[in-house]
Amino acid sequence: MISEFGGAINLIVFLALTVGWAYYAYQMLFTTKAFFDRFNISHTGVIMGGFVGSFAAAVFALHIVLLFNGIAGAWILFTFVVVQGLIAALASFFTIQSQVGVSEGVKYTMEPVIAPLVFVAGYSYLLWSMSDIVYGG
Repeated sequence: MISEFGGAINLIVFLALTVGWAYYAYQMLFTTKAFFDRFNISHTGVIMGGFVGSFAAAVFALHIVLLFNGIAGAWILFTFVVVQGLIAALASFFTIQSQVGVSEGVKYTMEPVIAPLVFVAGYSYLLWSMSDIVYGG
């Protein structure tokens, strides 16, 4: 399996990203209310938490498939996550700057900016370090 990923570091990065997707999918699909409570977000938006969680769960499921079926040709998934992460970080940054929810008690943190950028960094690294693998196939 290590050779399939071009080395142990690549596999570790991939597994860390997999755990990250599992973490966010679990939070948004099974503990959405608690996640919203952490940021003092109205429960009227819980349905959108599940919607967002479905994207995280889909990427997690694709990671599991890639672990068992090989990573060759996975550039499209990795590139999608890089683009999505950049858009999410920017959208979150501008939302935080606007302070639109402060009057309703929303507690803003930089997590929605930093977390997507961590994913962007991980996938950018994999696209670079495994270019001969992920662009092949």
